[in-house]
Amino acid sequence: RITQLHKTLTPEVRKKGDLSTGRLLFQSLCASCHILYGQGGKLGPDLTGSGRANLGYLLENIVAPSAIIPAEYRMSVLTLKDGRTLTGVISSTNDRTLTLRGITEETTLEKGDIKEATQLPNSIMPEGLLHALTPGQTCDLIAYLMHPTQVPLKK
Repeated sequence: RITQLHKTLTPEVRKKGDLSTGRLLFQSLCASCHILYGQGGKLGPDLTGSGRANLGYLLENIVAPSAIIPAEYRMSVLTLKDGRTLTGVISSTNDRTLTLRGITEETTLEKGDIKEATQLPNSIMPEGLLHALTPGQTCDLIAYLMHPTQVPLKK
Protein backbone atom coordinates (compact mmCIF):
# COMPACT_ATOMS: atom_id res chain seq x y z
CA ARG A 1 0.00 0.00 0.00
CA ILE A 2 2.84 2.40 0.86
CA THR A 3 4.56 1.68 -2.46
CA GLN A 4 1.32 2.16 -4.41
CA LEU A 5 0.56 5.48 -2.68
CA HIS A 6 4.13 6.66 -3.17
CA LYS A 7 3.78 6.06 -6.91
CA THR A 8 0.37 7.71 -7.23
CA LEU A 9 0.92 10.73 -4.96
CA THR A 10 3.52 12.37 -7.14
CA PRO A 11 4.40 16.04 -6.62
CA GLU A 12 2.25 16.91 -9.66
CA VAL A 13 -0.76 15.06 -8.22
CA ARG A 14 -0.27 16.58 -4.75
CA LYS A 15 -0.22 20.09 -6.28
CA LYS A 16 -3.82 19.46 -7.37
CA GLY A 17 -4.86 18.56 -3.82
CA ASP A 18 -7.45 20.80 -2.15
CA LEU A 19 -5.65 22.02 0.98
CA SER A 20 -8.82 23.30 2.67
CA THR A 21 -10.51 19.93 2.18
CA GLY A 22 -7.36 18.28 3.50
CA ARG A 23 -7.58 20.45 6.60
CA LEU A 24 -11.20 19.37 7.14
CA LEU A 25 -10.19 15.73 6.74
CA PHE A 26 -7.38 16.24 9.26
CA GLN A 27 -9.83 17.79 11.72
CA SER A 28 -12.25 14.88 11.42
CA LEU A 29 -9.72 12.02 11.29
CA CYS A 30 -6.60 13.14 13.12
CA ALA A 31 -7.10 16.23 15.29
CA SER A 32 -8.60 14.41 18.27
CA CYS A 33 -5.13 12.95 18.91
CA HIS A 34 -2.64 15.10 16.97
CA ILE A 35 -1.75 18.78 17.03
CA LEU A 36 -0.97 20.55 13.78
CA TYR A 37 -0.35 24.29 13.67
CA GLY A 38 -1.29 24.65 17.34
CA GLN A 39 -4.69 22.94 17.10
CA GLY A 40 -5.70 19.42 18.07
CA GLY A 41 -5.29 16.79 20.76
CA LYS A 42 -2.25 15.79 22.75
CA LEU A 43 -2.58 12.01 22.83
CA GLY A 44 -0.34 11.50 19.80
CA PRO A 45 2.72 13.38 18.60
CA ASP A 46 2.54 17.04 17.54
CA LEU A 47 2.84 16.85 13.76
CA THR A 48 3.82 20.48 13.23
CA GLY A 49 7.55 19.89 13.53
CA SER A 50 7.67 16.28 12.36
CA GLY A 51 9.15 15.03 9.08
CA ARG A 52 5.82 15.46 7.30
CA ALA A 53 7.43 17.15 4.28
CA ASN A 54 8.76 13.68 3.42
CA LEU A 55 6.08 11.60 1.66
CA GLY A 56 7.70 8.31 2.67
CA TYR A 57 7.73 9.31 6.34
CA LEU A 58 4.08 10.34 6.22
CA LEU A 59 2.92 7.21 4.46
CA GLU A 60 4.85 4.89 6.78
CA ASN A 61 3.31 6.53 9.84
CA ILE A 62 -0.24 6.66 8.44
CA VAL A 63 -0.40 3.28 6.67
CA ALA A 64 1.57 1.30 9.28
CA PRO A 65 1.14 3.23 12.55
CA SER A 66 2.24 0.31 14.73
CA ALA A 67 5.54 -0.23 12.90
CA ILE A 68 7.44 2.25 15.06
CA ILE A 69 5.87 3.61 18.24
CA PRO A 70 8.03 5.87 20.41
CA ALA A 71 7.96 4.84 24.08
CA GLU A 72 6.31 8.09 25.12
CA TYR A 73 3.30 7.30 22.88
CA ARG A 74 2.68 3.69 23.83
CA MET A 75 -0.85 3.18 25.11
CA SER A 76 -1.18 1.79 28.62
CA VAL A 77 -4.11 0.02 30.23
CA LEU A 78 -4.30 0.48 33.99
CA THR A 79 -6.50 -1.71 36.16
CA LEU A 80 -7.13 0.00 39.48
CA LYS A 81 -7.73 -1.67 42.82
CA ASP A 82 -11.25 -0.19 42.88
CA GLY A 83 -12.11 -2.12 39.70
CA ARG A 84 -11.89 0.74 37.19
CA THR A 85 -9.87 0.40 34.00
CA LEU A 86 -8.22 3.47 32.46
CA THR A 87 -6.39 3.76 29.15
CA GLY A 88 -4.04 6.43 27.91
CA VAL A 89 -0.43 7.41 27.51
CA ILE A 90 1.70 7.76 30.63
CA SER A 91 2.85 11.37 30.35
CA SER A 92 4.81 11.59 33.60
CA THR A 93 5.76 9.50 36.58
CA ASN A 94 7.61 9.80 39.88
CA ASP A 95 8.13 7.58 42.91
CA ARG A 96 4.55 8.07 44.15
CA THR A 97 2.30 8.92 41.17
CA LEU A 98 1.84 8.63 37.46
CA THR A 99 -0.14 10.80 35.09
CA LEU A 100 -2.20 9.18 32.37
CA ARG A 101 -3.11 11.33 29.37
CA GLY A 102 -6.31 10.32 27.61
CA ILE A 103 -8.05 11.88 24.63
CA THR A 104 -9.94 14.43 26.73
CA GLU A 105 -8.07 14.73 30.04
CA GLU A 106 -5.08 13.87 32.18
CA THR A 107 -5.50 11.87 35.37
CA THR A 108 -2.88 11.66 38.11
CA LEU A 109 -3.01 8.42 40.06
CA GLU A 110 -1.27 7.13 43.16
CA LYS A 111 0.85 4.17 42.12
CA GLY A 112 -0.46 2.27 45.15
CA ASP A 113 -3.97 2.42 43.64
CA ILE A 114 -2.87 0.54 40.53
CA LYS A 115 -3.45 -3.21 40.53
CA GLU A 116 -2.02 -3.88 37.07
CA ALA A 117 -0.43 -1.87 34.26
CA THR A 118 -0.04 -3.17 30.73
CA GLN A 119 1.55 -1.43 27.78
CA LEU A 120 -0.13 -2.24 24.47
CA PRO A 121 2.08 -3.38 21.57
CA ASN A 122 0.05 -1.62 18.88
CA SER A 123 -0.57 2.02 18.16
CA ILE A 124 -3.99 3.40 19.01
CA MET A 125 -3.92 5.07 15.62
CA PRO A 126 -6.14 2.87 13.47
CA GLU A 127 -4.71 0.75 10.69
CA GLY A 128 -6.31 1.38 7.30
CA LEU A 129 -7.13 5.01 8.00
CA LEU A 130 -6.82 5.85 4.30
CA HIS A 131 -9.03 2.95 3.15
CA ALA A 132 -12.17 4.95 3.93
CA LEU A 133 -11.02 7.85 1.74
CA THR A 134 -11.38 8.28 -1.99
CA PRO A 135 -8.14 8.78 -3.95
CA GLY A 136 -8.98 12.49 -4.17
CA GLN A 137 -9.50 12.77 -0.41
CA THR A 138 -6.25 10.92 0.21
CA CYS A 139 -4.46 13.40 -2.03
CA ASP A 140 -6.14 16.34 -0.25
CA LEU A 141 -5.13 15.05 3.19
CA ILE A 142 -1.54 14.28 2.21
CA ALA A 143 -1.16 17.61 0.41
CA TYR A 144 -2.42 19.41 3.51
CA LEU A 145 -0.17 17.45 5.86
CA MET A 146 2.85 18.23 3.68
CA HIS A 147 2.00 21.93 3.32
CA PRO A 148 4.44 24.13 5.29
CA THR A 149 1.84 26.58 6.63
CA GLN A 150 -1.75 26.55 7.87
CA VAL A 151 -4.42 27.04 5.22
CA PRO A 152 -7.84 28.68 5.59
CA LEU A 153 -11.00 26.63 5.88
CA LYS A 154 -13.55 26.90 3.09
CA LYS A 155 -16.29 29.42 3.74
